[in-house]
Amino acid sequence: MRTEDKTVSMRTWRCILMIPAVSLAVSHPAAAQTAAFVSSGTITLAQVLAVVESDNPEIAAAKARWEAAQKRIVQAATPDKPRVDIERMYAPLNGNIINNAMEKNIAVTQETPFPTTLYFRHSRAQREAEIAEQAYRAKVREVSSQAEQAYAGLFLAYRALDIFNENVEIMRRFSKVAESKYAAGRSSQLDALKAQTELTRMLDLVVAVDREKEADEAQLNALLNRDERVPLGTPADPDPGDLDLPLDRLEADAQSGRPELRQATLETRKAALDLSLAKSAFLPDLMLQFRYRDAPTEPGGSSRDAVVGFTVPLWFWKPLAKVDEARAQKASSEAELQAMRVGTSADLRTAWARARTAKRLADAYRTTLLPQASEALAVAGSGYMTGANSFLDLLDAQRSLLNYRLEYLQDIEEYEQRLAELSRIVGRELRAP
Repeated sequence: MRTEDKTVSMRTWRCILMIPAVSLAVSHPAAAQTAAFVSSGTITLAQVLAVVESDNPEIAAAKARWEAAQKRIVQAATPDKPRVDIERMYAPLNGNIINNAMEKNIAVTQETPFPTTLYFRHSRAQREAEIAEQAYRAKVREVSSQAEQAYAGLFLAYRALDIFNENVEIMRRFSKVAESKYAAGRSSQLDALKAQTELTRMLDLVVAVDREKEADEAQLNALLNRDERVPLGTPADPDPGDLDLPLDRLEADAQSGRPELRQATLETRKAALDLSLAKSAFLPDLMLQFRYRDAPTEPGGSSRDAVVGFTVPLWFWKPLAKVDEARAQKASSEAELQAMRVGTSADLRTAWARARTAKRLADAYRTTLLPQASEALAVAGSGYMTGANSFLDLLDAQRSLLNYRLEYLQDIEEYEQRLAELSRIVGRELRAP
């Protein structure tokens, strides 16, 4: 699920849960990890990333473009194919032009740019291949980041569905308790009606979250190049860990290792080569020719000739315009590189701050808020059974626990998504292997 869609969904859950709801702590038994995706097993993020890198069509297309660019290097350094001319001259009108020609000539012509032009073309093709390589590596990081974020969304959907399913079962039990107390005259009919209303709302939420889970599975299957209807396993609980690298170290790594920045740097180098190529248009192109003449009737008979020709850049304003164009393109590439460097630093700091905030909030929920809310629920439940608390007090305690647990899961998802974004910006995986 995309981040913006997930935010809307979580807001929808919160709006519905502003009225009392019931929840208990969720326990997730550890499932055995499998090497392949199966609907009844657990899928890990490492499995997802491995399949994405090997099977994703966008990555495959970027890799093919890189391989194609590599093949253009030798082409750029090689002159065009030579031309062979076979000539027959002075054949009688009624004779065979092939055998009865009085003069027979064979010429081999090779046209080639000035040697420095070939060198610049070769260097430019090398830069283009390097740019294609960085574009491929950037695509790997981009799609991997999308997969990591989709995996985090799927984790949230699965765990939220578990929570709501548990709430359904708990609401059924509390509804029966409320009905029994009403039948015994120890509570009002309103408590039983509230319990039934909450049960109905929980069943509606289960349906909504289940649909979101299917949407998340379809998105992840698309990144894995699988049919969207093929079931995925249950995502394993993430191991948040911590960002143990300082921000300045991550920023240095991003400035030196981010594929998009490397690509932009290579673009500036290619622009410099384009400028040199434009200037080389003032240099002459060469033409070399060797010709063998077989002319028995001519003085001297057979002969061998050699011709050297070259172009003259008479229309000088055309290469001059190319030079001006290349110089402008070079300035544009340098400005884009600087803009990307500044943008990389800003994006990195933003993702870093959001990741740290989400991690601190998740830790606070796990160590403080969730235990306190669970204890408050237990006290409210005991008080309701003994008549010391009202049913509304019980539902209010349940609402708080449910909201805290959903917000805890959302903070985990936020941290995982920001960590995926940081990995994309830095240009390498930041998660512990």
